Amino acid sequence: MSKKMKHLISENVDFNEDGKIKSLDVYAPFRLNLGIVILVLVMMAFGILMLFSASMPKAYTSQGNSMYYVIRQGKFLLAGFVVAAVIAFLPIKKFDFWPFTILVFFVALGVAVWTMVKGEIVNGARRWVFIGGTSFQTSELIKIAIVFFIAGYRSGIQRLRKKGKLVAKKTFSQSTIDAVVDITFPGMCILVVLGIVLAQPHMSCFLILCAVSFVSFLCCGIPFRSWLRGGALLLAIGIIGLGGFYLTLSSAQREKIQKNFEHVVTRLNIFSTMNSDEEEGEEKADEDETYQSNQSIIAVGSGGLKGVGFGNSRQKYMYLPEAHNDYVYSIICEELGFVGGVSVLILFWLFMIGGFYVSWRASSLFSRVLTAGYTSLITLQAFLNVAVDIGAIPPTGITLPFFSFGGTANFFFMIAVGIILSVSRSGTKRKTMKLVV
Repeated sequence: MSKKMKHLISENVDFNEDGKIKSLDVYAPFRLNLGIVILVLVMMAFGILMLFSASMPKAYTSQGNSMYYVIRQGKFLLAGFVVAAVIAFLPIKKFDFWPFTILVFFVALGVAVWTMVKGEIVNGARRWVFIGGTSFQTSELIKIAIVFFIAGYRSGIQRLRKKGKLVAKKTFSQSTIDAVVDITFPGMCILVVLGIVLAQPHMSCFLILCAVSFVSFLCCGIPFRSWLRGGALLLAIGIIGLGGFYLTLSSAQREKIQKNFEHVVTRLNIFSTMNSDEEEGEEKADEDETYQSNQSIIAVGSGGLKGVGFGNSRQKYMYLPEAHNDYVYSIICEELGFVGGVSVLILFWLFMIGGFYVSWRASSLFSRVLTAGYTSLITLQAFLNVAVDIGAIPPTGITLPFFSFGGTANFFFMIAVGIILSVSRSGTKRKTMKLVV
């Protein structure tokens, strides 16, 4: 039997009285999840179309070319699509080995440290690195790396335990070892990276990564006692570490840290100001601070049911400063109305369902954590962006995947999609059908 045929035949083979094969179960061939492929292609096309409409005025006035943002976005999306296509056709098990997991983690850590030391300050935050004249927000790479680290780490621990490693002689010692290995140690590694991200400061990325990391750990099947003991130990180490660090700082350094997070207070004030009566509250945001949020709400409300028509937005003509970026969803609602806004939400809901379906059918812990983590990352960021644009939560600076302008962000989102597709093709439980000879 040829090697090409062996991987198609399962272990269930029936023989007749003569010893010849009577019937056998045949595995279904490897196939990509076409539903996710179609959804991503639709979101890419829809996103480019709406980015063109939302960015035309700013692109023309600032760059002299109304297609400037669309062309840049298209280049990164095309590059991301090519990389995602390559990853999708690679067996997912090829990525599941310790050296690669360690490398990915230290790349994330190194990038975070490099950004803190050499990064460029934009809008009061040191989040950007410029490479060859192209701005690169390193937190987008860190998002992908952290999920991969959790998946690779847990898969490696699972293999060690199958080999009889990490076993203690006493019951109490075993439960303590399990808690440290399952929660405390990986949690400390992740918190080191997240602490550097938070110090940039990048609060929205920090919160997203905390949520996505929690979802990824939930998919690992960690015992509840490990959650309790490991989590308590991690919390204690964190409090002691932060407390000790804060006590060693001078008063000038403490004031600098407080100034780094003044934007968080400002954004909370913006949200409270917009959602309370004028006489309520002690501190209110001024008109300049609430301007963009107010313009976003005006854009969403102006659309009505069917919108003012594609390309007919008024808010994008410099009334809404970040119309092509964080607030592209507001322009979608203005031009395409309630129908267009709901359509975007439906696309991401379907993507979430498809991604978690692939995760549910995953044949290994590594594959399950990867798909759940990346699906959560993309959909959580999308829903948070929408919530900001409609005024449901404070402004966060979160972009809408595949829609907002952001070359590196969308490039790494495409890498996440490629890994999800790789799992759907080579990392899920394969269906069988009986073949009668």
